Amino acid sequence: MRLIGHRGARGEAPENTLGGFRYLRGLGVMAVELDIVLSADAELVVIHDSFLDRTTLSQGRVDSKTAAELADVDACHRAFPDWPGTEGVPTLRAVMEVLRDFEHVQFEVKARSEAEAMLVAEKFPLLWREFEFGDRAYTTSFNPHYLQYIRQSAPEIPRGFLFELDFSLDPVAIAIALGCTSLGPHQERCTPELIRQAHAAGLTVSTWTVNSPERMRDLARDGADSIITDLPALTLQEVPELFTAVAPR
Repeated sequence: MRLIGHRGARGEAPENTLGGFRYLRGLGVMAVELDIVLSADAELVVIHDSFLDRTTLSQGRVDSKTAAELADVDACHRAFPDWPGTEGVPTLRAVMEVLRDFEHVQFEVKARSEAEAMLVAEKFPLLWREFEFGDRAYTTSFNPHYLQYIRQSAPEIPRGFLFELDFSLDPVAIAIALGCTSLGPHQERCTPELIRQAHAAGLTVSTWTVNSPERMRDLARDGADSIITDLPALTLQEVPELFTAVAPR
């Protein structure tokens, strides 16, 4: 089973920051999940929320600020007051530079409208091709429209369909219809039967967000391919035997 850092390592380092991704590398965990949204000037930037308030010391909508303005906010000290150094919200390009040597990357797209989905599907492939991620990475989303648009604009980019705890439709059928290679269920929906169905359909299963060692053991036993966690360092202390592809420190 693969261990993947959630937004870098959001329980141990500022989420979706260059420093957080470097922290993850320092643990020997070369697999990461991150979030992509659009700035006011239509640049791809890496942050989870629509608003700055939760993760930065600034306020307001992310899409009301340019990429340059977002780079000037403090994205480190809201959750980690003692974090050394200050960084802003990074561009996707800057993040891809840091992740060049990572073995596995999940680029989650937070496309909250049809127009955003179309624009990201136009812009994202240009960076993907420039950095040559190939089969080391894929793009994921809860938004099936984005997954369809990216399938049309860049069919070579692997895709994963994400779904929440309360999702009522058949996620395996939807993933197959979208031409996905991976399924990303909320960990409470990641049952042995779902894993079996996904594998039978040729899909890998990468579940989120798993912070309990006991739950990790269950998922490893059930055959999940990877888990996304906020606490990679703690995980490596508690249950290192569950995971493959962790580089020596």
